Amino acid sequence: MNKRAEMNVICRNVCNFVPKFVIEYSMKRLFRPFWVLVVCCWTLMISSCLSSSDDTTSAYNDMAIKTFSLGTLNRYLHKTTSAGKDSVYKVTYAGSVYKMHIDQLMRKIYNTDSLLTNTDVKHVICTITTVNGGTVLIKSMTSDSLRYFSSGSDSIDFSQPRVFRIMAADGSGYRDYTVTLNARQQEKDVFKWEVADKENFPEASDDDIRQEAEAAGLTYIGSNSYEAYAMTSDHILVESENQGQSWVADILDTNEAYLPKNELAYVSWFLDYKTDYALLVGQRHISDKAMTIWRKLVDDDGNGQWVYMPLADENPYYLPIMAWVKLVVFNNQVLAFGSNRKVYVSRDQGITWKPSSNYYFPDGFGGTSCKVTVDDEDGLWFTDPESGKTWRGYLTK
Repeated sequence: MNKRAEMNVICRNVCNFVPKFVIEYSMKRLFRPFWVLVVCCWTLMISSCLSSSDDTTSAYNDMAIKTFSLGTLNRYLHKTTSAGKDSVYKVTYAGSVYKMHIDQLMRKIYNTDSLLTNTDVKHVICTITTVNGGTVLIKSMTSDSLRYFSSGSDSIDFSQPRVFRIMAADGSGYRDYTVTLNARQQEKDVFKWEVADKENFPEASDDDIRQEAEAAGLTYIGSNSYEAYAMTSDHILVESENQGQSWVADILDTNEAYLPKNELAYVSWFLDYKTDYALLVGQRHISDKAMTIWRKLVDDDGNGQWVYMPLADENPYYLPIMAWVKLVVFNNQVLAFGSNRKVYVSRDQGITWKPSSNYYFPDGFGGTSCKVTVDDEDGLWFTDPESGKTWRGYLTK
């Protein structure tokens, strides 16, 4: 074959191949982005479907109370009208301030601080939250039946412990909690008397000093951590720093004519780490209505002097003149008992005195004198020396 014929064959082959190659190549370039687009859309659709399925069908098997709180509580109080009739009135207070302790191990819920007295525990609204949407049921007080509990709106009777049941959201099980509301049965810090045995009346710790003073012809007054005090027959105030072995005239800030002469009463107490406060009252007829009052601060060095506390004309709060006055320190206050059968209280270390509505003479006391003291457990003791009747007073907790 000559060269011209060979060229014709080559040309024909090229013409047949080129259109096919161009078409196939063009189609590949056209469909590649199309298939990429299809794959992306399919992936997004599958992802969306899976996400939607999780949100609507997931359920949990948690059976626990997360929080428990009380709503507004009602309290019913009694009062006496001006006509002498009893009446009842209602007050409210926030139950949310009372922390409810949740014991997950023992499945118990209770308040650590007791609710106020006279709280209506039969009608209490409480709010409960659970872990992951557990359903709350409450058990009947008279049977094993259960009913749905509406948190924050149902009024519940807590006069006895109540059982709450938490059902898991997926229905796999439940857990019961016992809820107890603790309420005070009596007011806190209310003073009360109880009959006591005379033999348990606390013995005085200064009897030895008293005997020493009486042996020296003195009228014994009292003692503190550092000194003892007595009065001579001519009304000179003396003190002893050696348990009554010897006595010397004490130091006064003014004329001894202002010292009390009759119905002497004395009390002392620990003021700070090295100082005692001594208080002396009695009659002197300086005033026709008030007892005469002196005080002394004494430290471990024996320093200090007796200071006269005159009654200011503008001061209406004084300790009135009484017979057989007795002083005692109780509940960080000075109490004065006397012949007018009222208890007077001083909260400022003897400067002012007010008749008390919280403290009173024991019912059944009809004597003409008394002995009063305190014990080491914050008890107030009162006895009638004539009849032997004895009482112990205390503050409710």
